[in-house]
Amino acid sequence: MAASTVSSCVPPSLPESAAASGLVLLDRWCYIADLPNNTTAASTTSSGLPIKVTFRAARPPLLSHFCVHCPGLDFRKIGPKIVATDADLVLLRVPIDPNSINRGLDWDYFVYRPRAQWLNLLPNPHPRVLDDSATALISREDGAWYVVAALCVRLPLYDGRALIRWDFDLHLYRSSDSKGWISKRLSVNEFERDKLIPLPRAVDRLYHETEKTITIGGEHGTVAWVDLWRGIFFCDVLKECPLLQDVPLPVPARGDWDRLFRHCNPSYLRDVTISRNKDLIKKSQVIRDGWKSTTWNMAIPVGLGEGWHRDCVIDVKDVNLEASDPCLSDLMAMLSSKTTRTWKELPVSCPILSMDDDVVYLLSQTRPRYMDKLAVIFAIDVRKAILRGLAELDVQKSTILFPNICTSEICRGT
Repeated sequence: MAASTVSSCVPPSLPESAAASGLVLLDRWCYIADLPNNTTAASTTSSGLPIKVTFRAARPPLLSHFCVHCPGLDFRKIGPKIVATDADLVLLRVPIDPNSINRGLDWDYFVYRPRAQWLNLLPNPHPRVLDDSATALISREDGAWYVVAALCVRLPLYDGRALIRWDFDLHLYRSSDSKGWISKRLSVNEFERDKLIPLPRAVDRLYHETEKTITIGGEHGTVAWVDLWRGIFFCDVLKECPLLQDVPLPVPARGDWDRLFRHCNPSYLRDVTISRNKDLIKKSQVIRDGWKSTTWNMAIPVGLGEGWHRDCVIDVKDVNLEASDPCLSDLMAMLSSKTTRTWKELPVSCPILSMDDDVVYLLSQTRPRYMDKLAVIFAIDVRKAILRGLAELDVQKSTILFPNICTSEICRGT
């Protein structure tokens, strides 16, 4: 089981120069350790156990991470995980009983604010079950209050192969409202993606399967639920009667389509994120064989512009090193000492788009002869075709097989 070891290993040491003040890359699986600093916050679980959470920041491409300390719980089977972030708020889940994880009742949900050193236990959403990939955290009024929004699928209604109706449940929690969790029935305004990207007949897949959720925010608390194969559902979750707006992703290359669907996990090849100013949705795709990366963007609010615009296409053979960074030369020497391949020959996957700039982070894992696994992350400026940096990843974690890295603004303004 992937989660059986991800939260029980020793946290890596971070260099003194690693502290971040802007966008960071977050490792979603928490380490189990008591390493207090000026972000450490304490609370109590629903079963009355004391719990502490600490944030340890690092400058990308190093991964920032969280440490959880709860002496009364054994996390060797399954551990705490970051579900979502927005601004400087973090939503994490902690197993109530790590030996019995079946439904939503088995998780405690906390909202954590590192700079303020507070950790709030949410009311349990039971009988609602929250899907990590379909749950958003929305900060309101600079964190004075917040909203948790989770999308839950219901059975779709088909006429033959044609989808004619599909309702969803929207589960909402407002920290400013004493009502606790509420649920609303949502419908899709109009099904759009089948017109541009129809599913191959041989593929057994729902019209929409959420792999990632993005908080856009704004007056109405806009959230984007992303199916990395075909499209995005946008929704203003704070409206009285919200609707799902269906926006297809860019049409894939004809020869690429069936191969993509045979791949087991779209996050190995694709990512979607939002720009720092919340005015663009960005999408990236990487072709792994002698890799090639393509990025697109689309203006927000969606529907008011011309849709997706292809922005950058880059081939690995055209990428050069950042000549002005002496540290990068040392890192490349480290990489050369551990593998006979050049960095351009290493297999890559799991593109992670930066919210700040034109950087795409790519993960690579290999097992050199006579050596243990080697896992690294590359930072590529796709507009300038420059390798900006690289970092070695913690091979104790299943980072490549089960990618759980996300970008976050948690350090913005610090």
